[in-house]
Amino acid sequence: MMSMLQKPKKKKKFIATDPVMRGKTLYIVYKFDISEEKLVSDGPFAKKDEAYNKMNHLLKKGICSWVVVYNG
Repeated sequence: MMSMLQKPKKKKKFIATDPVMRGKTLYIVYKFDISEEKLVSDGPFAKKDEAYNKMNHLLKKGICSWVVVYNG
């Protein structure tokens, strides 16, 4: 049996328009809007807790959502 080679994971980079947030770890909350059938984002958030609170709020309402960490 041949072993499968794993590709190294790429680092995600987010370039913030706000100079204060550049170079920091940022959190973006993504959700899928069923009514419009498109992916929508909220953020960036500088604090992990804020992003996860937003995601949990959406999940409790039955909205598919997740957090992506950039520059971390």
